[in-house]
Amino acid sequence: MKPVPCTKGAPCKGARRTGAQCASPHRQRGDALVESLVGVIIASIMGLGLAFTASKMILSQRYVATQNAVLDQMTASLSSQGVSTLCAGGTTVTVVVGSTSLALPAPTCAAASVTVSAPAGALPATLSAGLVTTMSFSTPSSNTAAQNLLGGSGVMIISQ
Repeated sequence: MKPVPCTKGAPCKGARRTGAQCASPHRQRGDALVESLVGVIIASIMGLGLAFTASKMILSQRYVATQNAVLDQMTASLSSQGVSTLCAGGTTVTVVVGSTSLALPAPTCAAASVTVSAPAGALPATLSAGLVTTMSFSTPSSNTAAQNLLGGSGVMIISQ
């Protein structure tokens, strides 16, 4: 049999037999409070997790945007100054992102003679020895500004 709620100072109403147990209103008051406290704690943990994830996404997006800007400027300097000018040495390229500028060292280049073989009866052709076959253009690795802008080691490499 289910306990019947009682009012203060009054006998249990609706009890079929004498001595029926009445549910005390004092025993039931904390249940809703505990349930709401657990709900608030769970919602807080979920909110903290979402805030942490959002902050990591924003930081990652910042690094990607900065790396894209540096890559665009490195590529623009290659196309505007030319590979032969940059590989001659002594030329530094300055990359500006926001208020920070990075001075990039001259790229490392390797040149080799290239021989093109032709079908039988045709003359073989040899390209000049000054032809750049490999090139690596990178940000300085010991620069803390590059590390702050690009994240990680701060190195971006364009190579072919």
